[in-house]
Amino acid sequence: MEADQRGRLQDILTAARLIASYVQVVMEADFRTNTQKQDAIIRRPEIIGEATVHLSDETRRAIPELPFRKMRGMRNIVAHDYANVDLKIVWEVAVVHVPENCGVLEKFFSSADNPEKSH
Repeated sequence: MEADQRGRLQDILTAARLIASYVQVVMEADFRTNTQKQDAIIRRPEIIGEATVHLSDETRRAIPELPFRKMRGMRNIVAHDYANVDLKIVWEVAVVHVPENCGVLEKFFSSADNPEKSH
């Protein structure tokens, strides 16, 4: 895999890990009333979505478990339709889908770094 593609995937993983760390220390009710937490948690899907825009079809095919289209869609909503961001959806993405995506990417990087493990 090309270095820039690997770097974009690493950007996605880093942003996802940050989201996961942010929601570990806050409850949903606090998230809904704390604009600083909202800003922190909403910013990272923008980064994730932007990174997906720069992924090649080949890279996307290499990790079919990741919902790249949804990642881009979430980015478009939080970046361009920010007045209509649904905090309930953002919270669900942060606590359900982000950890799933972290797991997929961690497995991908682990097998890419240790090819003998994937056999």
